[in-house]
Amino acid sequence: MEERTLIDGQEFAMRFAQVAVRENYRDAELTMAAKKFLLSYLTAYYLVDDFNSIERTNFTSEDTKKFKDMSFDELLKRVSELNKY
Repeated sequence: MEERTLIDGQEFAMRFAQVAVRENYRDAELTMAAKKFLLSYLTAYYLVDDFNSIERTNFTSEDTKKFKDMSFDELLKRVSELNKY
């Protein structure tokens, strides 16, 4: 079974409430705005998770130069290669 993603509801709600006050959402907009906020959060979360997985496998394998030892140009080239997938 795959790992489940659990969100701290209290923290999420507090962050959303701060944004909602700042953006001055109308009552009728709150539900849709909260859904968009959650969608943005989950999209960013899984994008970072995918990146971290790729980073672990592509920059830590024995036959690959270590990330910290790469020059900027080598890193750019490696990232470009990964973007082909």
